[in-house]
Amino acid sequence: MARQNELLPVPYVHVVFTLPHQLSPLALQNKKVLYDLLFRASAETLQEVAQDPRHLGADIGFLSVLHTWGQNLLHHPHLHCVIPAGGLSPDGTHWIHPRYPFFLPVHVLSRVFRGKFVAGLKRRFQQRQLTFAGSLRPLAHEKAFRSFLRPLFRQEWVVYAKPPFGGPHHVLGYLARYTHRVAITNHRLMAFQHDQVTFRWKDYAHGNKKRIMTLGSQEFLRRFLLHILPRGFVCISFFGFLATRSHHFFPHSALLFPLLKMFHSHAYRRKILCHSCLATLDQERVP
Repeated sequence: MARQNELLPVPYVHVVFTLPHQLSPLALQNKKVLYDLLFRASAETLQEVAQDPRHLGADIGFLSVLHTWGQNLLHHPHLHCVIPAGGLSPDGTHWIHPRYPFFLPVHVLSRVFRGKFVAGLKRRFQQRQLTFAGSLRPLAHEKAFRSFLRPLFRQEWVVYAKPPFGGPHHVLGYLARYTHRVAITNHRLMAFQHDQVTFRWKDYAHGNKKRIMTLGSQEFLRRFLLHILPRGFVCISFFGFLATRSHHFFPHSALLFPLLKMFHSHAYRRKILCHSCLATLDQERVP
């Protein structure tokens, strides 16, 4: 209940940023650098697009959660962003509602994210922050590295928005079961016999079909170990107006306290039209 009181009483949206599979070998050799860049590039993308008056024109706050796996346990780094639907006006006096059903235009997010991430990779290459071992060793040469990056601009990067959660209580349920998830949970494991592991998985590429996979124990462990994070790496980060108290969901901003009082005020109501019977109804208003 305490945590629910810390959440803004507005709908929340869920935006996911995914790295192209071509970057997976580089990410596995440079987990800390590339996962940190994933957090930074996606956060800068959301804030930049949200601040653009053509899309929202507001300052937003959100939390981001890193997952590195797909249902088949292969490497699939992506970031889940949980965002209050709207943001503070630049002068901090009122709440601005989104004008798009899925908060911000995903095609714009995709292109801005791609540009920021690739630019970040180039900077980190110049700063010699990247490691190239084994089959990636040729990429240590600048010309080869630029050739490696060039095809990334020829494809759309996957950014998609899921339907809104609906409200703070839905967000709490999501956070409770999702933020500390590991690559595979016990209920998906079906059997371990004859040195093989059998588990359930959803095939998202083919209509979320439920499938069963059996792997040798060594291959199962190899896939599982792909998702161990570097020591000390934090897989949950807060940004925007939520960043000022990094372990709470309630924004530590004096500008929001009067807004929240207004959210909960029974006197602050608006008239809405019921599309079923055309009657006029009262509804608590979110500014």
